[in-house]
Amino acid sequence: MDVNPLLPAGTWDWFGLDDVRDHGRALTILWDCDGRRYGRGAGLSVWANGIRIADTSDLRHLTGALP
Repeated sequence: MDVNPLLPAGTWDWFGLDDVRDHGRALTILWDCDGRRYGRGAGLSVWANGIRIADTSDLRHLTGALP
């Protein structure tokens, strides 16, 4: 699974996509520049069915393995 944010760094402090359905999985993609908005740590993270599968501290391409 690949996430490739098109948003230029420094544009938004946070964004989130929640409960995006993919082949029976519930995906969540979060960008939280300082970790205060969502309370799940700072940076870009991807979750599948509530399990963190990938993260990075900056807003860039991210690859993770789906369960």
